[in-house]
Amino acid sequence: MSETSRGRRVVAVIQARMGSTRFPGKVLQPVAGKPLLWHIVHRLEKAKSLDKIVIATSENPRDDAIVEFGKKNGVAVTRGSEQDVLARFAKAVAECNAAIVVRVCSDSPFIEGGYIDHLVAAMVEQDGDYVSSADGTPNAHQGIDVFTRRALDKLIADAGDDPVAHEHVTGYFKLHPDFVPIARAKPFPDSGRADPRVSIDTPDDLAFVEAVYDRLHARAGEASLGDLLLLLEREPGLRKINAHVRQKEIAQMGALALIRCDGGGMYGFGHVKRCIELARALRDREGCGAMFAVNGEAAALTPIRRAGFEAVLLPSPKTPLDQVCEHPDFCILDCRDGPSREELKSFLAHVPVSAVIDDASERRLAADFAYFPPVPQAYRLNWRDTHCQVRIGWQWSLLGLPQTAIKPRGGGGRGNLLVTMGGSDPFGLTLRAARALSTLDPVFRARFVIGPGFKDRGRLAREIASMRANFETIEGADDLMTEYASADLALVAFGVTAFELAAFGVPAIYLSISPDHATSAASFEAAGIGQSLGLADNLTDADIAAAVAALLNDRQRRHDMHAAGLMNVDGHAATRIAGELVQALAEKRKTASGQTVRTG
Repeated sequence: MSETSRGRRVVAVIQARMGSTRFPGKVLQPVAGKPLLWHIVHRLEKAKSLDKIVIATSENPRDDAIVEFGKKNGVAVTRGSEQDVLARFAKAVAECNAAIVVRVCSDSPFIEGGYIDHLVAAMVEQDGDYVSSADGTPNAHQGIDVFTRRALDKLIADAGDDPVAHEHVTGYFKLHPDFVPIARAKPFPDSGRADPRVSIDTPDDLAFVEAVYDRLHARAGEASLGDLLLLLEREPGLRKINAHVRQKEIAQMGALALIRCDGGGMYGFGHVKRCIELARALRDREGCGAMFAVNGEAAALTPIRRAGFEAVLLPSPKTPLDQVCEHPDFCILDCRDGPSREELKSFLAHVPVSAVIDDASERRLAADFAYFPPVPQAYRLNWRDTHCQVRIGWQWSLLGLPQTAIKPRGGGGRGNLLVTMGGSDPFGLTLRAARALSTLDPVFRARFVIGPGFKDRGRLAREIASMRANFETIEGADDLMTEYASADLALVAFGVTAFELAAFGVPAIYLSISPDHATSAASFEAAGIGQSLGLADNLTDADIAAAVAALLNDRQRRHDMHAAGLMNVDGHAATRIAGELVQALAEKRKTASGQTVRTG
C-alpha cells in the first residue's frame, strides 16, 4: 500500500473501448510508434500511489482487441455494458476492491504520474470524497479524476438515473459540487500555464500529438506535459493543427449520426466529399460521432476512412438502414438512389433528428430538415403534409472541402485553365474537353484532373498529355484546393465542384450531363458566378472551345464572376447544418427528459 493513501487500496481504472463515436479505434492508434493505450498504461506506472491498473472495456466483440492488448502488456481487463458506462465502471471498481479510484480517460497521452500522486495525497489529507484544483487555478492536466469508493456508491444510489452520471461518471461531481465533500489540491508544477488540447478525440488531435513528439525528438511515452507546454511557447503555430476541434462539454451528451450517401462509379464522389465535411463539423465542432452507409463502389469508402470515420458499403440502394445502425441520434441522407418515403419514415420513427441534402425525391417529406441551394427545382417542390423544415439559399450550399482551407485568389489572370469532370467522369467529358481545347492557340496552361474513379486512368492521362505541350494531368490528388487557388478559369461538369469553385472565386464554364444539372447550372449563371453551356450532348467541340476562348480573353467578365462567387458561397454550410441539427437534438432530449441540455 502506498504511503499517501494511508492503507487504502488505490486503483486506476482506464475507460477504453474501440467504438468511440468521434474517432473509432483511437485507443489502439499508434502514437510515436506505440498504441495510445500503451502510453496511458506506461505513464500510470510512474504513479507511486497506485496499487493496481485495470482497463474497463465493453462486452462488444470489437473490444476483444483491447482484451488482447491487456494480455500482451500484462494489464488486467474487465468487461461490462457498452451502453451503461456507470455500471461498467462500478463493476471494474468492485472487482478490484478499490477504496480510492483514479478514473483515467484513454485519450490523454500526457497524464503525469506525479500529478496523480498529488491529487491522491490532497484528497486523503483533507478527507474528501472527490478532489479538484483550487478554485480559479489554471490546469493543463487532463484525463484524470480521483474520488473514493464511497462517492461512487453515493453516485449510483442517488444519481444513478442522471444522464451525465451515466455518460461521464465523475462529470456529475463537477456539475454538483455540493454532492460529496470536495478536497482542493494546491497548484501542481506545469499546471498553471497554457491549457492546450492534449486529449485525442479526432484524427487532427492525433496529428497534433505526433507533431509534438516529432519536434521534441522524444521516445514513445517520454514527452512530458511540461515539455509540451514549453514547446508551444516556442512554436505556438503547432496549436493550429487541432485548434478547430472543440472539447465536448460535461453536460453535452454523446450523439451518433448515420450518414447515407452515394459514391463512386456513376454517382461520382461529390456526395461523399461534402458528407465528409458535414461529418467533420459534427465531430470537431459539436462533439458528435458519425458513421457512413454508402451505396455505390468500394472506392468511395477510402476518403471516408482516411478522414477517420467508419464506413460500410451497402449491398444495394434499398438495404434497410437498421441493418447498419439501429438507433442513431441523427440520420442524414445525401443520395439519388435510396429508401422510399415510407421505408425512410419507418426507420426515422426511432431517430430523433433527420435531414436530407439536395434531395427532390418524395423521401424528403419524411425528414425533419431539408437543405438546398437556391436552384429553381427547390422552389418548385411541394411541401404539403410534412413537418419538414426547408432551408433554401446559397448559405446552405454544402461543399466537399474544409471551410478553413478556402483561400480565394485575387483573380484576373488568364493563363491557368482547370478541367475537372468529377471523380469518375462516366460520360467521358474529360477526353472530349481535351480534344476541343486542342484546337485553340496554346497561350494558356490546361490542367486536366484524372479522378480516382476514372477507368483506364493511365492510358487517358498519357493520351491527353500527348495532345499539346500546354496540357498537363493531375492524378491521385486527395483534393483540388491547390488547383482552385491557382486557376483563372475552370471547365467543369456541373456538380459539387461548381460550388467549391464559387467559394474560391474561380470563374467557371459548366457542362451538364442531365436536364436537372442544366437547370441548376443556369441558376449559377443567373447569379453571375459562371457560364452554363447546357447539356453536353447538345454541344459540339467547337462550342466548348469558343466559350473557353471567349472567357479567357474577357478579364472583366471573369473578375465579375470571381466577385459573385465569393459573395454568394461562403463555405460555412457544414457548420450551419451541424449546429442546427445538434440544437434540434438538444431540444428533443430536453422535451423527452424535462432537463436542460447544453450544446457545445
